[in-house]
This record gives sequence, structure tokens and C-alpha cells, in this order.
Amino acid sequence: MPYRSRVPAVARAIQALEHLAAAQQPVALSALSRAIDVRPSSLLAILTTLAGAGLVSRSPRDGRYLPGPGLVALGTAAAQRLEPLHTFDLMAADLVEQLGETVLLWVQQGDGLALAAARDGTQPLRYVPPLGLRLPATGFPSHAQHGVVEGELEPAVWMLGASLDERAMLAVVGPAGRLRGAAGAHARRTLSAVAGGEGAWPGSGPIGPSELDAFLSQALVASLSYLSDDGYPASVPLWYDWDGHTFWLIPSPGAEWAGHVRRNPRVSLAVSESTPPLRRVLARGPMSSTADDFDAGQWRTVEGRLAARYARLDAARLLEGRRGQSRILLRLVPEQLIAWRGLLRPVAPAYSASGRRVG
Repeated sequence: MPYRSRVPAVARAIQALEHLAAAQQPVALSALSRAIDVRPSSLLAILTTLAGAGLVSRSPRDGRYLPGPGLVALGTAAAQRLEPLHTFDLMAADLVEQLGETVLLWVQQGDGLALAAARDGTQPLRYVPPLGLRLPATGFPSHAQHGVVEGELEPAVWMLGASLDERAMLAVVGPAGRLRGAAGAHARRTLSAVAGGEGAWPGSGPIGPSELDAFLSQALVASLSYLSDDGYPASVPLWYDWDGHTFWLIPSPGAEWAGHVRRNPRVSLAVSESTPPLRRVLARGPMSSTADDFDAGQWRTVEGRLAARYARLDAARLLEGRRGQSRILLRLVPEQLIAWRGLLRPVAPAYSASGRRVG
């Protein structure tokens, strides 16, 4: 094989990373050397280089090697650019709810497929995939039917797979007795519908209640628009809590926007994402204060949810900013809510927070 298409040192480094990722525990240098057939001296140089980049860690207790934190950053960056990952959670949640089996996302890697994401099933004897699982180009599937390929992933473990695009495959995995042959007919139809057949996830269109709740449960920043005293529209970025019916907001001490909203409560609130599938939500209605929350129970509930969701973004600011402030809690029950996926302009009717179509 030409040097340009396969640099030996790089290939060995990849082998080492893949083996460490697949191992369920730290691996000694000698064991890793035997597993990937690389001399210990050469392997030590490779591992030292990888450790310097944070891609490999070495246990100070016994000198064994394991994947490093730098792989998390690389994985996160890759995930942000891998379109199927943006919809996997929703598709997987739908499949687990309907079938109860484990759901996997495979992406093309070299001449095979690599496991990119997994959602555990709820059925007894559910399949739990090992870290670093690879699917070779040969040996699977055993046959294909109605756009769904299937075959034995491991002894007694059967997999049904359907392509999402030319580089990714959505799969349902479980005991052969539940997924193979006539027993798996319902699973095949369901997987085909979710992955790309009739009833599949469209590129653009309205968001239903379950997808809306899943989208708004993320640590996203909302933009609240209101009228200032001089009559000009203004907007401010805010953290929010959504309970499936109401948006809850806690203004920071001295927040100017809170005073404007008290004088003119008609507001709109927008939440959007900048990566596929490009979902966005626009809610309009009057903002009100929870003056009836005398014991501050609702305030504490909302504050706890905000802390849990946004602490990883700016924990110090969250805790410091709330300390000693008055317990002001604002709520927006949308009179109109538009929830959409994709770039095309929404033309369908808007929905109220309860899911009822409005105007």
C-alpha cells in the first residue's frame, strides 16, 4: 500500500486508540504491544506522543494505559459536524418507546462502520454495546428486506439496520428470538418508517409535542423581545425553564428588561439552534409574575432546574448571580407558539402550548 495512503506510525496510533477504547479496563504496555503487533519500544513512543496531546492517559498507580480526556473534545467537535447525531436522540427515543430494544447509530469509518451513539432499551435482556465497537465491511448483513438489512452482530444478538444517508446507519439490536424472522416483522416496519420510509423524519416541517419538549429541555439560550419605554423593540438573551406548558424566567438583580416587561407584558420569546436539524420555537403572549407563590416553592423548583441545566455552562455566574436576590419569578404561557424544523418558512398553523392549533 502506498505510503501516502497509509502512514505506518499513524496507523499504529489509530490501532492503539481503538484497542484502548474497546478494552473495558486499562491495558498494560506489553499486552497492548501483543494485541496490535507493535514492538514495545515503538509503541511506547506512540503512546507518549498521544499522552502529550491528552488522547491517552497513563495510570500513576500501575502504569497502564486508557483513553484520555482529549478524545472527548475531539468526539464533541466531530459530533457537532455529524448531521445524523443531531436527530439520533429523537429517533432513538421513538424506537425505544415503540420496540423497547437498544438503538445504535453507526457511521462510516475507513472500510467499516463505527458505533457513534447508543440508546439503551427497556426490554429484559437488553443489549448493551461495548465501547469502541466496530462493524467490518464484510460479514454483515446476512440479507436485506424492504430497505432493512439484518444479521448477527454477536452470538445470539440480532441487528436490524436502515441507512440514514450514505455514511450512517440506524439500527435496532436485541435477542435474536425477538428480532429475527417473523418475530421481528414489527421492528422492521417501525425502523424503516423512522429511518427513511413512509412517516420518516422530514427535513423541514412542524415540530410535534414530544420533539418540542426534547428540544426545549436542552441548555439553550432564549431571546426575549419586548418594547422599551421609548417605543423601540429590544431583546435580551436569557436562560429559561420549560415545563411543557409554560416558560419560566428568573431575572437577575437589577435587570432592566424586567421593569419594561412589568409595564408592557406583551412579549415574544425565541429559541433556536444553529446546527441541523435547525429547529426553532417562537412563543408570544403576556408575561406575568407569580405573586401568589408566597412560600417561594415554585421559585425554588425553577431555580433548581435552571441550575441543573445551565451549571455546566457557567456555574460560578449562576450561583453568584442568584445569591441574596429577591425571589422574582416570571412566567409566559404562550398564546401562540410556532415550532419548526428546517430552513423553509413555516406555513402551517401555529400551536398553543397545549398543542391546540391557533390562528
